[in-house]
Amino acid sequence: MNPKTLKSVYKQINKEELKSEKIELALIDDLKQIQKESTKAYVDYIDDMDTSKGYLSQAKRKATKAVQLLKESVNLYENAESKFKELGMDVPSELKKQTPKAALAEAEKDLNMMTSLFSQFKVR
Repeated sequence: MNPKTLKSVYKQINKEELKSEKIELALIDDLKQIQKESTKAYVDYIDDMDTSKGYLSQAKRKATKAVQLLKESVNLYENAESKFKELGMDVPSELKKQTPKAALAEAEKDLNMMTSLFSQFKVR
């Protein structure tokens, strides 16, 4: 090859190398950006799950207390109902309307659901 052709080939190779480096740098920048965004998205949803787990924990404690109180209420209601029957009387309609049995069943169902959900939260 003559020196002029060699010089031209050399310039072409340098241009190709620079283009290649620019492309590589752009890919690296894109990769850094997507990694930054994906890490933030990950941390954001983990934080929200932690917050949700905290709220679920509070609700679970409150539901546990409600179930305990409703059980006591059902026992007292059944005891009162039994006393009225022993006396040959009907339970007053006001008390019948306030029977805690349905509320207890619903609270126990909710507590079981919350307990199941809580056990599945594996966050931090």
